Amino acid sequence: MKDFLKIGDSEYRVEANWNAIAGFCRKKGVSDLSQLDVSVHIAIDDILPLMHCCIKEGERLEKRNFPMSESELGSVVNTAVMGQFMRIYARQSQMEADGGSGKKK
Repeated sequence: MKDFLKIGDSEYRVEANWNAIAGFCRKKGVSDLSQLDVSVHIAIDDILPLMHCCIKEGERLEKRNFPMSESELGSVVNTAVMGQFMRIYARQSQMEADGGSGKKK
């Protein structure tokens, strides 16, 4: 199943796969996975870069380019959208899907 996040008038796919996590690690300068605890705790400064990487990867899988930079993304999302992203991320990061409340297509 695919998860989508509505931002403005557009919907973007969110995918928290290894490509997205590796991209996030590169952005944050993390080379040792023991430094990475995004499955349990995400610092406030990490949410936007993680969101950007997951949307960018989701759109790549849809064969589309995500048109926004991380800064542009931050200027158009609000706390409600961030909350929805975090629910999608938490569900996708679990070993077994538990039927969370994100939008599926």
